Amino acid sequence: MSSVGVFSLKACDGSSEKIVINVGGVKYETHTSTLMALPGSRLANLVDTKKPPSELFFDRNPEVFGHVLQYYRSGKLHCPTNLCGLLLEEEFAFWGVSGTDVEPCCWATFRQNKDTVEALAQIEPSVMEKDEGPGQNHQSRNSRAWMQKIWVLFDNPYSSITAKVIAIISLFFILLSFTAFSLQTEPNRYIFPFNIFQTGNSTGKCMGTLLVDSLDVVELVCSVWFVFEFVMRVVSCPSKPRFFMNVMNIVDLLALFPWFSRCCSSMNCWKAMSFLHIMRCIRVFRIFKLLQHVFGVRVLNHALRASATSLCTLPLMFLICTLVFGTMVFFTELENEHMYFINISSCFWWAVVTLTTVGYGDLIPISGPGKLVGCLCAMVGVLLIILPVPIIVNNFIKFSSLLKTKYSMPRKKEKHIVDTARSSSA
Repeated sequence: MSSVGVFSLKACDGSSEKIVINVGGVKYETHTSTLMALPGSRLANLVDTKKPPSELFFDRNPEVFGHVLQYYRSGKLHCPTNLCGLLLEEEFAFWGVSGTDVEPCCWATFRQNKDTVEALAQIEPSVMEKDEGPGQNHQSRNSRAWMQKIWVLFDNPYSSITAKVIAIISLFFILLSFTAFSLQTEPNRYIFPFNIFQTGNSTGKCMGTLLVDSLDVVELVCSVWFVFEFVMRVVSCPSKPRFFMNVMNIVDLLALFPWFSRCCSSMNCWKAMSFLHIMRCIRVFRIFKLLQHVFGVRVLNHALRASATSLCTLPLMFLICTLVFGTMVFFTELENEHMYFINISSCFWWAVVTLTTVGYGDLIPISGPGKLVGCLCAMVGVLLIILPVPIIVNNFIKFSSLLKTKYSMPRKKEKHIVDTARSSSA
């Protein structure tokens, strides 16, 4: 506990000297003994002299000082509801009053704006955005202007019509690559012959025929676009380290490995590294990157991040319920001759299916007590699914309001603060 938090209430007797405190043009009159109720505060230090001043002037908020002075008189600190909590915290710090002394009835109002600012600080405008420092001159900004334009074209599909066209093309190639990857598992694929002619042969004699898979052509075209897009984004990226630390960019890089491995390796080596081929399928997650600029998707992303701590208890509760209900249904069905549960492991599978309200029907309790356990398990499963919904909804509404606030805020310009004390002395 700080020294200013120790409150010593004294009776204001007639012998105590009066003092006038002028705060922003509003005059307050009180006793010096009242100001000594908070030892270590600004006002207590000013009047704790042999000859205290008869009047003091402070260019501060007079409305807040009224509550501060009431704190000296009664020992209870309240806050006005029409002022920002950050302003209150700044004023309390100036007067030497701790914000932790705010009464419980006003604590929510005092903390509300600070919580909003902390939540707004978590919302970054872009993962790759790099602020320009004050040391960058005009020539340096012009030299990077074309790179910034290219970066915006490939990173923000809502920045211009050209960026939207590039995003649609990228989305088309992603879906085409994923479709080709799926069709390669089909046994009957179209393979067309490609005749090879001898160079410089006047007769035009065919030297041989090369069988080309149609899906390989599709893969080649898609890979060329993906390589071009990745190179353009790397070259124009404002921050290379942050670019390669982004998960989606790492996925894009890994998705190019199968094509390069197939081009540079022998057939045996390609078969040994065929597991890399599945990285093409992971590229479909880039659709979420294209949707990250959609307002609803960004709100959902921040809402899930804010709900992560609360949602971490859900797997633990799910595991406990699985163990409890799985063990209960095994022993309730133990004496049944036609029981489906041969061991407790199969009972755990039944508990998982029932708690998630899937209900395959491959394992079912037959006895009365077993059915009762099944009903309880299903009811608990519904409760487990419902419990995290209000948390996510509340955070979704909260961040929806915060994002709208941040998007509507104008960019702050440089503020030139004049040093009044220095100018007056000059």
